Amino acid sequence: MATAILPLIVLVGAAGSTLSESNLLAPRSFCGFQHIDDYARDNDNVTLDEFPWIALLLDGTTKELKCAGTLINYRYVMTVAHCVLNPWNNNLVVRLGEFNVMTDVDCLNHTSFGEECSDPVQEYSAENIIVHPDYNPRTSHNDIGLVRLSRNVEYSEYIRPICLPSTKELDLNECVQLAASGWGAEIDDVPPVVRKKKLAARLLPISECMKITMFKNSLKRPTNDHLCAYEVRESSSCRGESGSPLMLSVKNQWEQVGIVSFGFVCGLDFPTVFVKITSYLDWIKENVRP
Repeated sequence: MATAILPLIVLVGAAGSTLSESNLLAPRSFCGFQHIDDYARDNDNVTLDEFPWIALLLDGTTKELKCAGTLINYRYVMTVAHCVLNPWNNNLVVRLGEFNVMTDVDCLNHTSFGEECSDPVQEYSAENIIVHPDYNPRTSHNDIGLVRLSRNVEYSEYIRPICLPSTKELDLNECVQLAASGWGAEIDDVPPVVRKKKLAARLLPISECMKITMFKNSLKRPTNDHLCAYEVRESSSCRGESGSPLMLSVKNQWEQVGIVSFGFVCGLDFPTVFVKITSYLDWIKENVRP
């Protein structure tokens, strides 16, 4: 178990960076691939080695699930700013390689090849936390942050980084097939789900999302730096889902295009609003260091 380290919270903008020429994100030859795409699976449910980049952000004292994030290289997890600017983050623990939060080692029985068991989960404390300098907690604009882990991550079939878009001009339309995943609660006032889940998602044009009355009457409104998407269950994001990824598969290589930022009460037929990754590619690259 990782020793708790008091994280340093840093508001870092592009002006103070020296890494604008360097790309320290995970290499495209490795990121975004998952072992499950190499074999036929029994069903469409998420399995042990699916989405191996998703991280749980836990209260290190209670081990309560607070948020999610994604591994983007051997030292950094990306999430939303509001997840790492809460009092509990002084004892933030990041867990990787998780599937079933109730068991230390996860096992599944497959009809094709018998029992498969994952490696034990890995836990990391936060060395420091970086939030976007223009993050506004009242409006949720620029709701993005990075967690630098206390040590390098050990990659495996169950832990590896996701790719970020290689260009800011990523063209997404309403017909594109997207996926979301995480451990968030299905409805309000209940504990998070036990096993990692997978949801199909469809985009709503941002211009249409901006017109929704609930958003128009709220301080938290979608902008051109957001994506709006309906998840298959037709409900907005729930407790514990903040920081979870919205993902696109391109020839079996996964890219993260969004991060769950805000929505309305679970069970209402409203889209979830995601931080649009392409709007922050430069900021991410400029604030990741070796």
